[in-house]
Amino acid sequence: MENAEKYVPEMNFVTFILTLSSSAWVSLGKISDPLSGEVKKDLEGAKYTIDALIMLREKTKGNLNEEEQKVLNDIISELQANYAETFFVDEARTPGDESPQDETTGSEEKGTSNKETNNQEK
Repeated sequence: MENAEKYVPEMNFVTFILTLSSSAWVSLGKISDPLSGEVKKDLEGAKYTIDALIMLREKTKGNLNEEEQKVLNDIISELQANYAETFFVDEARTPGDESPQDETTGSEEKGTSNKETNNQEK
């Protein structure tokens, strides 16, 4: 009875790519782990999975249909953008640092951008 309740999609290239991308989304902390239900980040794991998808794109070049190529390219682009965003947000929030958006704790002096500085000088 348990197997009747569990849907397992047909395995094809797009399904395989979506499975890998799900792993990357979990590693980025964007979705919860389906086994534990926890949300946690593993940027090294995310990078590994993204690199694997890029390698698959190179190794399958010329062998994919249009849909497969589009899905693979779109997923890689989305994951790379989210990886960069997550990486740089985490870098900006190292322990002991103020949040870059915290305007109540003296970020006016420390967090002033070049654009703001130029505008103040004019």
